[in-house]
Amino acid sequence: MQLKYIIYIFFSLILPFKGVTQELKIVDSKLTIESEVGSQISTNIKVQNVSDHIIVLGIIKSENNIRSSQVSKFCLDNDCTEKDIVSTDVFIKLMPNQVYDGFLAQLETGLVPGNSSVKYVFYNTSNTNERIEADLNYIIKEKTKEGVLYSSADIKLSDVFPNPVKEIAIFNYNYYNPDKEVKLVIHSVLGSIVSEFDLSPYESSLKIPVNEYNPGVYFYTLYIENEGVATKKMVVRK
Repeated sequence: MQLKYIIYIFFSLILPFKGVTQELKIVDSKLTIESEVGSQISTNIKVQNVSDHIIVLGIIKSENNIRSSQVSKFCLDNDCTEKDIVSTDVFIKLMPNQVYDGFLAQLETGLVPGNSSVKYVFYNTSNTNERIEADLNYIIKEKTKEGVLYSSADIKLSDVFPNPVKEIAIFNYNYYNPDKEVKLVIHSVLGSIVSEFDLSPYESSLKIPVNEYNPGVYFYTLYIENEGVATKKMVVRK
């Protein structure tokens, strides 16, 4: 009788956890990310319902080991928040074998290099034992020196930084020939001009607030005497 009782206790303990690793699965997601200070990282975490029944998915940010200058948030279908728990009106319904790919974990890397981590838990709202964890590990390094977009006897202009940019796009330059007219033009992917800036021979930096720019891809072109000499891509994020 004692052996039967032990077997009964054993199975009564393990059966409630049967679905822990079988109901939900993280697929095609990179959970260790390297980046630089002064940037924003967006990581797509895809969660699959591998069961044969419908699951209503809930999400919790269970750990948030980040530095004081960093900000961690997540986005569901482009709706972003810094809250710890997704509210009940945005729980996600997953059909059998469906993959949900509308979840983005974001980290503003701040000003100090080092390692940070954030943990999210995806769970079945009708049975919280059915859950899967996503441990995001961030390796944040010192920013490498900005590159050079263009250099000549007239002017030397750096690439934009940071890139992607959220608040202010910065271009450093050395103006060697004040007799030359030099300007920087920002244009959309369709080629339309968004902004235009004359570079001053008496300055060494151009700072462009991007708060009125829509998020997306832009191109910046350096013009000398109204002739375009170099173009590169800039990404604006909110």
